[in-house]
Amino acid sequence: MKEDGHKLVIISSRGYDNIEMQKIAEERLKKENLKFDEYYWQVLDKLQICLKENIDLMIDDNYLICKNLSDNFVNTLYLRDVKKQKLEENKYLKEVNSWGEIYRYVYNTEKNKNNQGLKK
Repeated sequence: MKEDGHKLVIISSRGYDNIEMQKIAEERLKKENLKFDEYYWQVLDKLQICLKENIDLMIDDNYLICKNLSDNFVNTLYLRDVKKQKLEENKYLKEVNSWGEIYRYVYNTEKNKNNQGLKK
């Protein structure tokens, strides 16, 4: 996605209760050579960071966070495992089950935006 020109921001609660979890995540990102434009660790209120960064699309796997974000008009993809609680989709919330689905959603959203721009 970064290669496609998207700004990528990590907003994570990792490290809030256990700094080791943040260190493990940072090491994994480095090992996989995954680079982001901004990093926010130890965050409990993801909504405030989304608003501050003017996030176009937030991806999270936490039911309550996704509900809060979409209730506050932040476009959100709920990365839901089969065993997790289901959320009703709406204009600001879509459920996805894999990173492939996320990429297709972003790609199709960009494609639709570009097509709409050509029609004007």
